[in-house]
Amino acid sequence: MKLAISTSGKDLNAPLTGFGRARSFILYDTETRNFDTLSNEKNMAAGRGAGTRTAQDIENAGADAVISAKMGPKALSYLQGKSISSYVANQTTVKEAIDAYLNGELQSS
Repeated sequence: MKLAISTSGKDLNAPLTGFGRARSFILYDTETRNFDTLSNEKNMAAGRGAGTRTAQDIENAGADAVISAKMGPKALSYLQGKSISSYVANQTTVKEAIDAYLNGELQSS
């Protein structure tokens, strides 16, 4: 399963952030435990629609689920329509959020 985790950094110790205007996403493969970084800088400055555009980029990256500190209703609706699970987490770092997901501690939004 591929997770997309919103962050302002580029590694697993980076802080967890909100969704639509996140600087980047960690794309984490739960099977291999490898990850890549997906830049979201083009959507950071968007006036309106940042969440939906970000959700489209996450879909195109092949994510099966999203973990974020905060997510707007339009992005959430888009992801649900594409059968991409979403989780709002209160963990501090990307690694903590991944661990919470793997331990079944996060509830789907």
